[in-house]
Amino acid sequence: MSSALLCSLAFAHGDWPAQRGGIMNEGGETSFELIQKGKATTVCLSDHGKPVATRGASGTLQVTRAGKETRHDIKTVADGNCLMASGGVAKLRAGDTALARVELADGSVVIGRFAVK
Repeated sequence: MSSALLCSLAFAHGDWPAQRGGIMNEGGETSFELIQKGKATTVCLSDHGKPVATRGASGTLQVTRAGKETRHDIKTVADGNCLMASGGVAKLRAGDTALARVELADGSVVIGRFAVK
């Protein structure tokens, strides 16, 4: 993936620089980092720089390219603050948007939006 896609897109309230070489969400209380390495697509959550536990969490990752949407389930891969997408997620490119919707174990829902430039 080109370094242009790996840069952080916006640092609104509560967002932090990417920690794993991914892209950060645009705004929101919870910071999301979307990472694509090899065939793996991972979403990691934090709140003011502190990891948000994702044990027992699940959700979806929706990618929109040229008006066409694809959805992928995301599930916790281990104790920590990340979830991994199932199925092959196309490499993001300029103009794509993505939306990660995560339901945490306590039932709360957090959403991260990404716009690739």
